Amino acid sequence: MPSIDTIKKFVTPERVQDIIDTAEYGGITYWATQPTDEEFAGLPEGKQYTIVEGQGVDFFLGGEREVDEVHYLSAHDIQSAYARLLDLDQEYVNREYHGYILDSWQERSEKDGIDTGNIDAGTADIIVQVAAFNEVRYG
Repeated sequence: MPSIDTIKKFVTPERVQDIIDTAEYGGITYWATQPTDEEFAGLPEGKQYTIVEGQGVDFFLGGEREVDEVHYLSAHDIQSAYARLLDLDQEYVNREYHGYILDSWQERSEKDGIDTGNIDAGTADIIVQVAAFNEVRYG
């Protein structure tokens, strides 16, 4: 497995943002909801992302917003989760999702880093879950 320094070289802040964007636009929406202004304001120093575990108000049915926990993540948290999922002996996910991670690594370049085109919403979801929970809790 590559060192964390090698991971950081190729899982750049821009690629981390790509993973977060993909997760937010479809990957984590079944277990996470949009943060409130107050939850965003609670972002600790050194963290860049606010992930709210819970359910929002249903657009059609209404109801109450339910929050299980607020998770604050850094680029390093995402990079570390990616590294754990890249490991050939990882036990987080099946071969399909692991294959997407491997493909993104194998198709990396010095200029652009990993190929996040291989990371679909489901894979981004798994990376965020491993970063937040150190496990795949949902899905």
